[in-house]
Amino acid sequence: MSLNLLDMLKDQVTGQLANQASSFLGEDESAVTKALGGIFPSVLGSLISGASDKSSASGIMDMIKGVDMNMLGNIGGLFGGGASSVNGLLNSGGGILNTLLGDKMGGIVDMISKVSGLGSGSTSSLMKMAAPFLMGIIGKQVSGKGVGGLMDLLMGQKEHVAKALPSGMGSLLGLGFADMGDMAGKAMGAVSGAGKMATGAVGSAGKMATGAVGSAANLAGNAGKAASGAVGSAANAAGSAASTGLGWIKWALPLLVIGGIAMWLFTRGGADKITGAVGDAVEATTDAAGSAAGAVGDVANAAGEMTKDAAGAVADAAGAVFGKVDAAAKAAMDKVSFAAGSAGSQMKGYIDGGFKGDSNFTFKNLNFATGSAELGNGSEVDNLASILKAYPGVNVTINGYTDNTGDATKNQALSEARAASVMGRLVAQGIDISRIKAVGNGDANPVADNATAEGRAANRRIEISINK
Repeated sequence: MSLNLLDMLKDQVTGQLANQASSFLGEDESAVTKALGGIFPSVLGSLISGASDKSSASGIMDMIKGVDMNMLGNIGGLFGGGASSVNGLLNSGGGILNTLLGDKMGGIVDMISKVSGLGSGSTSSLMKMAAPFLMGIIGKQVSGKGVGGLMDLLMGQKEHVAKALPSGMGSLLGLGFADMGDMAGKAMGAVSGAGKMATGAVGSAGKMATGAVGSAANLAGNAGKAASGAVGSAANAAGSAASTGLGWIKWALPLLVIGGIAMWLFTRGGADKITGAVGDAVEATTDAAGSAAGAVGDVANAAGEMTKDAAGAVADAAGAVFGKVDAAAKAAMDKVSFAAGSAGSQMKGYIDGGFKGDSNFTFKNLNFATGSAELGNGSEVDNLASILKAYPGVNVTINGYTDNTGDATKNQALSEARAASVMGRLVAQGIDISRIKAVGNGDANPVADNATAEGRAANRRIEISINK
């Protein structure tokens, strides 16, 4: 079992930092503790992703060397030193986060704020406070072990991080190892459910087979009793005739012989009929058992297919029925005032119109700082989230676009980060991340002429489309 850095942080840092930071930020300590529970695995996950090769791991090692390891044993003193001391911590953490998270910072802040109940400003500050302590813990573990030791330590944290990340954070950060663990858990749940269905179906078919065999056996038994009764009646009749005396036998003997022969023939015919009835019953029993066995086999095969399908489907796509409505969420959505032309207004009109027409909508009032993916105004996203809550069968794709000015590679990365930021905002509003896909398209698919300022502004956009 690999060393668990998150457990070490919990033991050595979380309690003291939550206590001091809550006072400094004016926030509830339990909310700060909850936020740290999401911050540490998120930042650690980014470190794991960033240490995929020796070159990038070397850059992380340089950041670690710039952290004051002594602060780990003096958290109270650090905050007791006043605003200047804490500002130094914030500046250090801000530099670390800018390097590690870049434009993903806004989406992460939104998601952790939603989970913890903290305001976005407090969450952002708390992340900056937490980052140096994480680096300090790592620094102590890799002291003297070089870049290789750092890579080994971080790669050994994947399982711990995957278990501790807030729901949806792995996708927002692009951590494939966290996404696969989440999908595997869902698939196992689906397989388990299908397996239970199969077991119940096979059991029911088995009971049907048992009942059919039992009924056929009763039929055979009744036929046997009828045969025994017929033979017994014939024997009694013969006995009665014999017991009447010999005085009349001489003249009646021929009649008795004839009668005996007739009785024998009658009995033989009755026995044949009884034997036939018993044979029919046995045949019916065999047929019933065979049919029941076939039914059991069919059910088992069907259940096997269901289990196989459930394992591959990961359960989410089964609920993609556009018209499905959550009544309570629909009532809340009806109270929202959607701005004319906003993405929410467009989507609501599309749904109210029976899901007909263009299923692609453009946000009209999303503000990003130049070259940044941090949302300045996310109210339009929040309003749209109310629609997705009301219609839980609707899944969406968020597409980010830029104009064609500047470096194409940077534009592509910026478009991806902005789409991810909007996705993070939706997830922070309670939308399951499995219903959302974020895609960056760079300067592709312009909707206006990039030669004008107005055209470039139109091309810098976020679109959202309903998946069909």
